[in-house]
Amino acid sequence: TTCCIQGRPDLECYKTSQEMTLVRKKKKAGANHKNPLEFSNEEYPIGSNVLLIPSHSCLAAACFDKYYIVEDDDDNKNGFRTDSKVVEEWVPVKFFG
Repeated sequence: TTCCIQGRPDLECYKTSQEMTLVRKKKKAGANHKNPLEFSNEEYPIGSNVLLIPSHSCLAAACFDKYYIVEDDDDNKNGFRTDSKVVEEWVPVKFFG
């Protein structure tokens, strides 16, 4: 899984590139996933805004000149909120040579 979708623990991002992210329902034990789009496209029509939270991606990290570290919120089951308190700011080391 390359990232998660805020508010949708039943979905997973299974392939990510610079241009797109492919999404499907999470696999259940023993399930056969021949069709990756097993959820309604009506829920996310073309042009929808969706908040993707990367698990790890050099592509995602390379796009930013600083990272904001937010305080964990025990009441938030998704582990992320857009109004989370920033507790630190990190500047990444780039361009190893």
